[in-house]
Amino acid sequence: MSGKQGKDGRHTPSEREPLASHLRLSIHPTYARLVSAELRRRGISDEEILEGTRLTREQLIEDNRFLSFEQFRRLAQRAMELTGEGWLGLDVGRSTQISAHGPLGYAMVASRDVGQVLDMVQRYSSLRVEIAKFEVVKRGARVHLVVEETLPWDDISEYLVSHILGTICLVLETVSGAPLPDTRLAFKHEAPPWAAEYGPLLPRIEVTFGAPVCVLDLPAAFLSTRCITADQATFEQAIRMCERTEAQRDNGCDLAQRVLDHLLDRDGDYPSLTEMASDLAMSNRTFIRKLKAQGTSYQMLLDDVRQELAIWYLRQSDLSVERIAERLGYSDTSNFSRTCKRWFGLTPREIRQG
Repeated sequence: MSGKQGKDGRHTPSEREPLASHLRLSIHPTYARLVSAELRRRGISDEEILEGTRLTREQLIEDNRFLSFEQFRRLAQRAMELTGEGWLGLDVGRSTQISAHGPLGYAMVASRDVGQVLDMVQRYSSLRVEIAKFEVVKRGARVHLVVEETLPWDDISEYLVSHILGTICLVLETVSGAPLPDTRLAFKHEAPPWAAEYGPLLPRIEVTFGAPVCVLDLPAAFLSTRCITADQATFEQAIRMCERTEAQRDNGCDLAQRVLDHLLDRDGDYPSLTEMASDLAMSNRTFIRKLKAQGTSYQMLLDDVRQELAIWYLRQSDLSVERIAERLGYSDTSNFSRTCKRWFGLTPREIRQG
């Protein structure tokens, strides 16, 4: 259960990276909103949905900042707990409107043919989710869309892959105007007790479990099927939007993301607001103003990182509470304990025992 440590008790950067990857912003909030909307349709209140997720209604409804994998994981776990449906991801994916995918969605729906749709998925999916990568592989008379995790999906693996592949199947049905021909879906997870629920949600699609990789397997001839929604002018505009969004991301235009990345690369020695602003070549005033425009602040981002790391260290490591407090930048253990009580309603030892 404990992570590897060096002689000084500190995790090396390579050992911290799996945790840091789970905390980096990587999923567009639209996909969390879709989960929440599905639960509300079933009569479940926002209060029930958000209980234990440490997410706020504002984060789901108003904030366009990406969520971390850990934030989304807690919401997906809560959703499956409330519904008792292990196949919930497939249900949500099969009801997702194409517009939910932003510029990528518009590029897909306006594509010339099915082959171009899959090219868009392979090329621009990271604009919406950075927890998976997609590769189109042609194998003789068949074509495979392979879905690969870029970080461990752990206990929501079935939710995520069924949501993703269910969504892609729906997109292809929409743009082709017909059921998918001779199509197979291979999932990595073993057949769950509710495997029979997959059939009605994926009509005329052969589903198998326990595969080496997750694959959407289609006839290669289907790639040339013209999209009934094709629109060249709209497609070109959508591509420009995708490329602009990609350039902004690659140039680090999301200041909140840059700050989080800086904080996740630290190990207890967190910079002050002035030091962080200086590191990012900004005045304090500009730094504060730009974060405010993104609906956040430096203290909120620092608290987010510390909260996530506190929970992980307390539940997944054997480090003492004193050592964890030190790693999070608290020289006084009692101050760390009071902060945990404020954040979680529990002391560090209660969290560890829970």
